[in-house]
Amino acid sequence: MAFCKYCGGTLPEGANNCPNCGGEVNKNAGFTNSSTQQQEQPKVDFMGADGTSEFDPVDLDSPNKWAYILAYLWILFFLPLAVCPDSKVGRFHANQGLLMLIFSAAISIVAGIIGGLGWIPLLGNIFRVISGFLGSAGALIHVAAFIYQTVNILNKRAVELPLIGKYRLIK
Repeated sequence: MAFCKYCGGTLPEGANNCPNCGGEVNKNAGFTNSSTQQQEQPKVDFMGADGTSEFDPVDLDSPNKWAYILAYLWILFFLPLAVCPDSKVGRFHANQGLLMLIFSAAISIVAGIIGGLGWIPLLGNIFRVISGFLGSAGALIHVAAFIYQTVNILNKRAVELPLIGKYRLIK
């Protein structure tokens, strides 16, 4: 089954234009087709690889979007797996949420270690400032990623997180 890359509508066999939106169908990359051997390469923008074309448009527009969004709030990464275990989009967002949890935990641990060096004479205040800055920066990055992914989910897109999103821990 083929889908329009612009609106996600189903394309009839051999169509040159989408019957829903009128978008031009590029025979090599204008649609996704699960029966073809050659797949379109995900578009990479400044924020991460766009894998929207890899998923069923119906799954992207699932009523479980709330679970996809909440997956980016630290420990709630497992929520899409519990709510919609058979959803490829749910597994994608659960994986991205887990990566975000690991990133946040790593930043917190590093900030804690640096802050723990605050007892060192003369340098203690510098370590405490660095620790505070690192912890705040990590929190801001997490909030920005949450907002970015929320916008993508509401726009029916599946985009990887920058830098860390390419790793797959949940397959």
